[in-house]
Amino acid sequence: MQFNRLLKIIFFNKISILLLIILACFSIFYALIVANTNGSMDFPYSPTKIFIDKINPYEYFLYSEDSSRIIGVQYPVYAHATFILFSPFSYFEWDISRASWSIINVLLGLLCSYIFLKKAEINKLEFIFLICIFCISTPFRNCIGNGQLSFLILLCFSAYLINNIYLKSFLVGISYIKYSFMPIMAFSIYLRDGFKQLFISGLFCFIGWIIFSFYLSQNIFDTLFQPIMVALNGFDSTLTRGDLYTILSNIFKINNSFAIILIIFLITFIFSKNLSKINDELLVINLMLIVSLFTFGHLIYDYVVLFPALIYSFKNLKFLRAKISFIIVLYFWFGIRIIERIKMIITETSVIIPTTFDIILNFFLLIILYFLNRNLKSNSLLRFNLNP
Repeated sequence: MQFNRLLKIIFFNKISILLLIILACFSIFYALIVANTNGSMDFPYSPTKIFIDKINPYEYFLYSEDSSRIIGVQYPVYAHATFILFSPFSYFEWDISRASWSIINVLLGLLCSYIFLKKAEINKLEFIFLICIFCISTPFRNCIGNGQLSFLILLCFSAYLINNIYLKSFLVGISYIKYSFMPIMAFSIYLRDGFKQLFISGLFCFIGWIIFSFYLSQNIFDTLFQPIMVALNGFDSTLTRGDLYTILSNIFKINNSFAIILIIFLITFIFSKNLSKINDELLVINLMLIVSLFTFGHLIYDYVVLFPALIYSFKNLKFLRAKISFIIVLYFWFGIRIIERIKMIITETSVIIPTTFDIILNFFLLIILYFLNRNLKSNSLLRFNLNP
């Protein structure tokens, strides 16, 4: 029996869809509970509140002996503009702010899924099916529970679908607040649309940097590289899932972070040059997000950005490569956590740190996912065409 037909028999009936909707609602409800009890540890509430109090959050993290004002691991690892963007939350108490952000985060996730599914012209039943799978996935819950910004980044990438080139460039540039997603987008904009659009895409972070510096009465050149310094010190690379940065730094023991970043920039530029020739916007977004995942370090919540890959694979399930691509996305959304749970039971431990094997396996699966999606409409596994 064909894979497509089996999928439709199992999932595309009223009972299965209703069950998926119930599971999706339960998943969202559970994520909201986590976010508002022991979660929201990645929500940039603490550094924003420190900034509003006219204290440099980067310097506070790097040099202050007193870290009591930082809740959990809410380190200031994002661009200056983040604290201006999230400043409204700082005027409320912690419980109200995290509750507000967790609800907004759910809405952002649903909005992202709606935009991409609408663009893909998926029928109503498949629309519901894919949204439910998205909501049930581990990264979806993790993103809400941790108070992460991944849905916001995915929403910014969806702006790549906008026809107005100036508005598109500005909105996708908001994603630069999370540096690990910036290189592929910046290079792609430059190669496709030129320096002017690259400049427009950087306006949000540029203006945020200037406002940040003037608000704190600090030299703009003193504050320029502070976010990068914090990111290099505050990011826990032991929890990353499978990327080139982690392989070079943790496995090959290259201690020079800037040398690694330069290598990754060069590799990203090569991928960007190829992507700049593709006219299918949904495919371009899909591939840019996959490149971001296998180049810089990401934790499991960032795999929500594989949603375009899931859609693109699902639309082309009649092809063998699409079936494999679909299964790989499901592995990142469900398989990793299932394997971890089994390891936790066997080893009787509460936390599983990704092993060298895990990191390399996930890295190569993302590489395979990229090339499968780059040449998705084929039943051959060995022949790849890199031309658009």
